[in-house]
Amino acid sequence: MRDNLARQRTETLATQEVGTVTAILGKRLMVRVGSGEYEAERAVSCLVEPELGDLVLLALHDEGCHVLAVLKREGAGATRLVAEGDLEMSAPAGKVTIRAQSGMCMATPGETTLASGKVRVHAREAALAVEAMSYLGDQLVAKIDHVKTVARSVESVADRWVSRVARAYRFIAESEQVRARYYEVSAKAAVNIKSQTTLVKSGELTKIDGGQVHIG
Repeated sequence: MRDNLARQRTETLATQEVGTVTAILGKRLMVRVGSGEYEAERAVSCLVEPELGDLVLLALHDEGCHVLAVLKREGAGATRLVAEGDLEMSAPAGKVTIRAQSGMCMATPGETTLASGKVRVHAREAALAVEAMSYLGDQLVAKIDHVKTVARSVESVADRWVSRVARAYRFIAESEQVRARYYEVSAKAAVNIKSQTTLVKSGELTKIDGGQVHIG
Protein backbone atom coordinates (compact mmCIF):
# COMPACT_ATOMS: atom_id res chain seq x y z
CA MET A 1 0.00 0.00 0.00
CA ARG A 2 2.77 2.43 0.92
CA ASP A 3 4.68 1.49 -2.25
CA ASN A 4 1.63 2.28 -4.39
CA LEU A 5 1.18 5.67 -2.70
CA ALA A 6 4.88 6.51 -3.14
CA ARG A 7 4.75 5.50 -6.78
CA GLN A 8 1.68 7.70 -7.36
CA ARG A 9 3.47 10.70 -5.80
CA THR A 10 6.51 10.26 -8.05
CA GLU A 11 4.55 9.68 -11.27
CA THR A 12 4.49 12.63 -13.67
CA LEU A 13 1.13 13.18 -15.33
CA ALA A 14 1.10 14.52 -18.89
CA THR A 15 -1.49 15.94 -21.23
CA GLN A 16 -1.24 15.87 -24.99
CA GLU A 17 -2.30 18.52 -27.46
CA VAL A 18 -2.00 19.00 -31.19
CA GLY A 19 -0.41 22.24 -32.34
CA THR A 20 1.69 24.02 -34.94
CA VAL A 21 5.41 24.82 -34.87
CA THR A 22 5.68 28.63 -35.00
CA ALA A 23 9.42 29.11 -34.44
CA ILE A 24 12.68 27.15 -34.21
CA LEU A 25 15.08 28.39 -31.52
CA GLY A 26 18.18 26.27 -31.98
CA LYS A 27 17.30 22.89 -30.51
CA ARG A 28 14.03 24.15 -29.01
CA LEU A 29 10.68 24.71 -30.71
CA MET A 30 7.83 27.13 -30.20
CA VAL A 31 4.53 25.29 -30.53
CA ARG A 32 1.08 26.91 -30.50
CA VAL A 33 -1.74 24.71 -29.18
CA GLY A 34 -5.26 25.41 -27.95
CA SER A 35 -4.14 26.23 -24.41
CA GLY A 36 -1.37 28.62 -25.50
CA GLU A 37 2.11 28.74 -26.96
CA TYR A 38 4.91 26.72 -25.40
CA GLU A 39 8.65 26.31 -25.77
CA ALA A 40 9.32 22.61 -26.18
CA GLU A 41 12.09 20.12 -26.83
CA ARG A 42 12.01 17.34 -29.37
CA ALA A 43 11.52 13.97 -27.69
CA VAL A 44 14.20 11.34 -28.20
CA SER A 45 11.62 9.10 -29.89
CA CYS A 46 10.73 11.87 -32.39
CA LEU A 47 13.40 11.21 -35.02
CA VAL A 48 11.69 13.32 -37.69
CA GLU A 49 13.02 16.85 -37.29
CA PRO A 50 10.09 19.32 -37.06
CA GLU A 51 9.97 22.32 -39.39
CA LEU A 52 8.04 25.58 -39.38
CA GLY A 53 4.35 25.03 -39.95
CA ASP A 54 4.40 21.33 -39.05
CA LEU A 55 1.43 19.89 -37.18
CA VAL A 56 2.89 18.11 -34.14
CA LEU A 57 1.81 16.20 -31.06
CA LEU A 58 2.87 18.06 -27.90
CA ALA A 59 3.15 16.54 -24.42
CA LEU A 60 2.76 18.91 -21.45
CA HIS A 61 4.00 17.64 -18.09
CA ASP A 62 5.65 18.82 -14.88
CA GLU A 63 9.15 18.39 -16.36
CA GLY A 64 8.40 20.65 -19.34
CA CYS A 65 7.12 20.23 -22.90
CA HIS A 66 8.15 17.73 -25.54
CA VAL A 67 7.21 17.25 -29.18
CA LEU A 68 6.37 13.57 -29.50
CA ALA A 69 5.74 13.28 -33.24
CA VAL A 70 5.29 15.19 -36.46
CA LEU A 71 1.73 14.51 -37.61
CA LYS A 72 1.45 16.47 -40.83
CA ARG A 73 3.54 18.67 -43.09
CA GLU A 74 2.47 20.85 -45.97
CA GLY A 75 4.46 20.66 -49.18
CA ALA A 76 6.78 18.01 -50.57
CA GLY A 77 9.97 18.85 -48.69
CA ALA A 78 12.51 16.33 -47.48
CA THR A 79 11.85 14.38 -44.29
CA ARG A 80 14.97 14.47 -42.13
CA LEU A 81 15.65 11.88 -39.44
CA VAL A 82 17.86 13.54 -36.82
CA ALA A 83 19.22 12.08 -33.60
CA GLU A 84 21.21 13.88 -30.93
CA GLY A 85 24.38 11.83 -30.64
CA ASP A 86 25.00 8.41 -32.18
CA LEU A 87 22.25 6.64 -34.12
CA GLU A 88 22.21 2.86 -34.41
CA MET A 89 19.86 0.67 -36.45
CA SER A 90 19.75 -2.97 -35.44
CA ALA A 91 17.87 -6.07 -36.59
CA PRO A 92 19.34 -8.97 -34.58
CA ALA A 93 16.98 -11.57 -36.04
CA GLY A 94 16.52 -10.18 -39.55
CA LYS A 95 17.91 -7.81 -42.16
CA VAL A 96 17.74 -4.07 -42.80
CA THR A 97 16.56 -2.88 -46.23
CA ILE A 98 16.74 0.71 -47.49
CA ARG A 99 14.94 1.53 -50.75
CA ALA A 100 14.82 4.78 -52.71
CA GLN A 101 13.36 5.59 -56.12
CA SER A 102 15.46 8.63 -57.08
CA GLY A 103 18.80 7.84 -55.45
CA MET A 104 20.79 7.53 -52.25
CA CYS A 105 23.52 9.74 -50.79
CA MET A 106 25.88 9.09 -47.88
CA ALA A 107 28.03 11.97 -46.64
CA THR A 108 30.27 12.30 -43.59
CA PRO A 109 33.50 14.18 -42.83
CA GLY A 110 34.56 11.25 -40.66
CA GLU A 111 35.23 7.58 -41.38
CA THR A 112 32.83 5.16 -43.06
CA THR A 113 33.29 1.51 -42.08
CA LEU A 114 31.66 -1.46 -43.78
CA ALA A 115 32.11 -4.90 -42.24
CA SER A 116 30.35 -7.89 -43.80
CA GLY A 117 30.81 -11.56 -44.51
CA LYS A 118 30.09 -10.94 -48.21
CA VAL A 119 29.57 -7.74 -50.22
CA ARG A 120 27.75 -7.55 -53.57
CA VAL A 121 27.51 -4.35 -55.64
CA HIS A 122 25.39 -4.21 -58.80
CA ALA A 123 25.28 -1.04 -60.92
CA ARG A 124 25.04 -0.13 -64.61
CA GLU A 125 27.65 2.63 -64.17
CA ALA A 126 30.06 3.55 -61.38
CA ALA A 127 32.53 6.37 -60.76
CA LEU A 128 35.12 6.31 -57.97
CA ALA A 129 37.25 9.33 -57.02
CA VAL A 130 39.77 8.59 -54.26
CA GLU A 131 42.94 10.52 -53.43
CA ALA A 132 44.68 7.49 -51.90
CA MET A 133 43.55 3.87 -51.82
CA SER A 134 45.09 0.67 -50.51
CA TYR A 135 43.83 -2.88 -51.09
CA LEU A 136 44.77 -5.85 -48.92
CA GLY A 137 43.46 -9.29 -49.79
CA ASP A 138 44.32 -12.89 -50.52
CA GLN A 139 42.78 -13.20 -53.99
CA LEU A 140 41.42 -10.90 -56.70
CA VAL A 141 39.49 -12.19 -59.74
CA ALA A 142 38.23 -9.69 -62.34
CA LYS A 143 36.29 -10.41 -65.55
CA ILE A 144 36.15 -7.23 -67.64
CA ASP A 145 35.48 -6.59 -71.34
CA HIS A 146 37.49 -3.37 -71.61
CA VAL A 147 40.02 -1.67 -69.32
CA LYS A 148 41.70 1.69 -69.91
CA THR A 149 44.20 3.10 -67.40
CA VAL A 150 45.71 6.57 -67.50
CA ALA A 151 48.38 7.23 -64.88
CA ARG A 152 51.55 9.26 -64.42
CA SER A 153 53.36 6.48 -62.62
CA VAL A 154 52.64 2.77 -62.17
CA GLU A 155 54.74 0.43 -60.03
CA SER A 156 54.00 -3.26 -59.55
CA VAL A 157 55.80 -5.58 -57.13
CA ALA A 158 55.05 -9.29 -57.34
CA ASP A 159 56.80 -12.63 -56.74
CA ARG A 160 55.25 -14.12 -59.89
CA TRP A 161 53.57 -12.42 -62.85
CA VAL A 162 51.87 -14.40 -65.65
CA SER A 163 50.00 -12.88 -68.61
CA ARG A 164 48.11 -14.89 -71.22
CA VAL A 165 46.78 -12.84 -74.14
CA ALA A 166 45.91 -13.47 -77.80
CA ARG A 167 47.57 -10.26 -79.06
CA ALA A 168 49.68 -7.69 -77.20
CA TYR A 169 50.83 -4.25 -78.39
CA ARG A 170 53.12 -1.88 -76.53
CA PHE A 171 53.86 1.64 -77.75
CA ILE A 172 56.76 3.23 -75.83
CA ALA A 173 57.58 6.83 -76.69
CA GLU A 174 61.08 7.02 -75.18
CA SER A 175 62.86 3.97 -73.77
CA GLU A 176 62.34 0.57 -72.22
CA GLN A 177 64.73 -1.26 -69.91
CA VAL A 178 64.55 -4.91 -68.90
CA ARG A 179 66.87 -6.12 -66.16
CA ALA A 180 66.74 -9.82 -65.47
CA ARG A 181 68.98 -12.63 -64.33
CA TYR A 182 67.71 -14.85 -67.16
CA TYR A 183 65.84 -13.50 -70.20
CA GLU A 184 64.31 -15.70 -72.91
CA VAL A 185 62.32 -14.86 -76.04
CA SER A 186 60.64 -17.76 -77.84
CA ALA A 187 58.59 -17.47 -81.04
CA LYS A 188 57.15 -20.24 -83.21
CA ALA A 189 57.19 -18.32 -86.51
CA ALA A 190 59.68 -15.44 -86.53
CA VAL A 191 61.44 -12.78 -84.46
CA ASN A 192 61.94 -9.43 -86.18
CA ILE A 193 64.14 -6.70 -84.65
CA LYS A 194 64.49 -3.38 -86.50
CA SER A 195 66.57 -0.38 -85.43
CA GLN A 196 69.10 2.13 -86.68
CA THR A 197 71.75 0.69 -84.37
CA THR A 198 71.73 -2.75 -82.78
CA LEU A 199 74.29 -3.68 -80.12
CA VAL A 200 74.70 -7.18 -78.75
CA LYS A 201 77.19 -7.61 -75.93
CA SER A 202 78.09 -10.64 -73.86
CA GLY A 203 80.84 -11.21 -71.35
CA GLU A 204 81.64 -14.81 -72.34
CA LEU A 205 79.81 -16.25 -75.34
CA THR A 206 77.70 -15.04 -78.25
CA LYS A 207 76.26 -17.77 -80.44
CA ILE A 208 74.16 -17.58 -83.60
CA ASP A 209 72.80 -20.93 -84.77
CA GLY A 210 70.44 -21.52 -87.66
CA GLY A 211 69.83 -23.46 -90.86
CA GLN A 212 70.86 -20.34 -92.79
CA VAL A 213 72.62 -17.25 -91.40
CA HIS A 214 72.67 -14.10 -93.54
CA ILE A 215 74.70 -11.09 -92.46
CA GLY A 216 74.61 -7.98 -94.62
